[in-house]
Amino acid sequence: MDPATNRHWQKVKAHAAQRLDALAGLATPEQIAAQLRAFLRVEDERLKIAYRCGAAGSWTVWARSLILDHLVERAFEAANWTGDERLRLAQASCAVVAIGGYGRRELCFCSDIDLLLLHTGRRATLTRQLVEQLLRLLWDAGLTVGHSFHTISEALHAAREDPHLQTALFSARSVAGNLTLFNGLEAALEVERERRRADIMNIVREERQQRRRQHGAEILIREPHLEEGCGGLRDLHSALWAAWLLRGCRSLDEAAACGLLSEAEGRKIARAREFLLRTRCEAHLLGGRRADRLNFELQPELAARLGYRADARLTAAEKFMRDYYRHTANISRFCDRMLAAKQESARARWFPWRRAGAKLFVKDGVLRFDGDLGQELRSRPMFCFDIFARAAEMGVGLSAAVAEELERNLSLFDRRFRQSPEAARAFLRVLRQPGRVAPALRLMRDVGFLGRYLPEFERINSLIQHDLYHHYTIDEHTLKAIEALDQLCASRDEQRAPWRNVFDQIEDIGLLYLAVLLHDLGKGQGKGHAARGARMAARICRRLHFDATSSAKVTLLVKHHLLMAHLAQRRDLSDPQVISRFASQVASLDALNMLLLLTYADLSGVAPGVWSDWKGRLLWELYTRARQALTGESLTGTPSEKLRRKERVVELLQGTIAPSEIERHFALLPERYALAFDAQAIALHLRLISAMGDSWQCAWCPLGCDATELVVCARDRHALFADIAGTLTANGIEILSAELHTREDGVVVDQFVLREIATHQAVDERRREKIERELEAAIAGKLDVAALVERWRERHAPRRRPARAERSPTPHVRCDGEAAQAYTVLEVCVADEPGLAYRIARIVAGLGVEIVCARVSTEKHYALDVFYVTDEDGKKLAAEREEELRRALAAELKIELSSSDPKA
Repeated sequence: MDPATNRHWQKVKAHAAQRLDALAGLATPEQIAAQLRAFLRVEDERLKIAYRCGAAGSWTVWARSLILDHLVERAFEAANWTGDERLRLAQASCAVVAIGGYGRRELCFCSDIDLLLLHTGRRATLTRQLVEQLLRLLWDAGLTVGHSFHTISEALHAAREDPHLQTALFSARSVAGNLTLFNGLEAALEVERERRRADIMNIVREERQQRRRQHGAEILIREPHLEEGCGGLRDLHSALWAAWLLRGCRSLDEAAACGLLSEAEGRKIARAREFLLRTRCEAHLLGGRRADRLNFELQPELAARLGYRADARLTAAEKFMRDYYRHTANISRFCDRMLAAKQESARARWFPWRRAGAKLFVKDGVLRFDGDLGQELRSRPMFCFDIFARAAEMGVGLSAAVAEELERNLSLFDRRFRQSPEAARAFLRVLRQPGRVAPALRLMRDVGFLGRYLPEFERINSLIQHDLYHHYTIDEHTLKAIEALDQLCASRDEQRAPWRNVFDQIEDIGLLYLAVLLHDLGKGQGKGHAARGARMAARICRRLHFDATSSAKVTLLVKHHLLMAHLAQRRDLSDPQVISRFASQVASLDALNMLLLLTYADLSGVAPGVWSDWKGRLLWELYTRARQALTGESLTGTPSEKLRRKERVVELLQGTIAPSEIERHFALLPERYALAFDAQAIALHLRLISAMGDSWQCAWCPLGCDATELVVCARDRHALFADIAGTLTANGIEILSAELHTREDGVVVDQFVLREIATHQAVDERRREKIERELEAAIAGKLDVAALVERWRERHAPRRRPARAERSPTPHVRCDGEAAQAYTVLEVCVADEPGLAYRIARIVAGLGVEIVCARVSTEKHYALDVFYVTDEDGKKLAAEREEELRRALAAELKIELSSSDPKA
């Protein structure tokens, strides 16, 4: 014990002697509890001061556990405050055993304590009475206590039935009471360990799998759980439980002495444990309660308190989370290895390596090397690519020895190696194995090789974007995107068949995988990451000895990796100008094919639920139209195509609606209508108009599980769209997009794509009848839509999370008269909230501006809504009308206008 610790501990013992030795003289449980509470309050404050003065997290949790040992021991002695002789005898046959985190001496400031109240079985009723009095004292002292009451045999039986108790008993230690009884428990546990070693190991593995299912199997997520998350403290506990089962080791030092981990690995794990414990202590102090999830809002304050400071490139929270991910990765790998240590495979599979007589083989589910791997790598550094490729091919990880040897020899992969044409060819061979690319790159990342070979990638390694949109770190997002490509390649889902066909048309699949790997390299260095990443990609392509054509393709993909998603979700895809501009930017069919799949992968890798069938349909529509523009295939919108579409509508409606009425329908609508809808949709519109009469008609069409299409046909009136949007909002429905068309005779054909606000799923069929009744009243002008929306917001609107993101888009309102041929494009970016489209539509309608098309999307915690608008005469807005519209919306949405914002 160092001098400072000894001085602190002497003060604790003196304080315990002063305040707790007098408990026996107190007459009531209230007086005893008050003394316990006072002791704990003083010692907690003393401990906080020591912590604020720099005490280590591991020391802090150890010290708090010993403080509670004093308190629990004295409380046990004082539990028989009446001096009942029978209770004294029961006390002598009872032991208070700390288990779980308390048993490990890992108690943070707001941690609860777990106790096993062990008894002999004799005087059970009296012993239970004593235990109840003890628990009452502890609860009244302000502690949260988890407890169980068992004999030794009952405890063993309960542990077999309850995995949590089984693992909690690994750290059992005596705190008070009958020490002989506790020693009996320890002996029984040792026998149990020897007898049921394999079963208990399986319990530990299953317990970890359960945590993975509940808290996620990834380390690199936005809001990890300090204790239960992947690589968290519980993983470290699981690894030590496995070490106890394997070799009887109860600590990291003992595990290192037994050869279960190397000296270097032991230091890494010890540093990781210290980091997690200090972080957990700080989180408890910051929240004033047990707070083990690193919530998005908590991270900046936590980072500041732990001494992190922002710089020009990274926020303090991003630096803090990067360290968190690196430490937890070390713990997770250690846990994986310990839990796999006794899993025997049926037989080892050998793969002779012809060169240098080296051999790789799979045993116990990992790739191993027969021989001196360090010598092999020093004589032939290119052999590392063979290791990664073989492991990915067999679907296994690397053994600890192989991984450590690769890490130890990372200095071999220097600048000369990176610029070697042979290394470039070997790397591209890995990228040209669809279905196996992500596993190989993940292994490269985990041992540090990928960051050595591509130093640019090391800058984004374990780097979180501190916003509410991205679920993973940048490097993990990149690997998730590559996994999405691998899965698409191997998928046999009929709905994905068109996407797989595009995959098969790509000229060099390695360029696509490389572009996905490089697409976010520019992040973490300020705004404009796409352009910055394109410059980095160009340098990397030169280093890989690419020809000019291949280099240009990769650079173009990185530069424009956001373009396709932005256009699909924000622009009117029936506008020929949008399509022609996009096609000219892409320039070739091969680049278009790759950009489509890169966009698919990028969206799939952002977070669970970000990719949706609706986004897929928008992307596919943009892809199809751009492909037609690049290849000259039967262009949508040409006179011949329009004629064929009209003829198809006549065919679909034969015998129900006269061809003359169909011709009139096309003539009464603007040119873009025929471009926006296919023949089946137009036929549906005509049926609804035919049945409409003086009222209105609607039709619901499913669009997969995440969206529903609603078509509304009615008589036009001022602010009709705003009232429809408000009614949908008041029913908990979100508008994803809207196509609004008005015939010259005053009939509107409005098509909406909708989803439930609460679930982000398709509209529940059971709710449609009620929604239709309210829509009918709103369309007829018989409903106070504004009051309805406000009432819904008060009762049901989801609580908005505080916007504490350190990297957020600047709220703005922009008008662009050049982005579309016949319309002004209004773009509104503002913090997301339910009913935003309704609020905007109400302001627009109030100014006499007509909305003809809308695209609604949410990025991060911000909404970016785009509206195609005209004046009353169907023309683009004049400059003064644009400015009037911008100012009105900015005032309503509380956006500060910038003079640099007039154009999108």
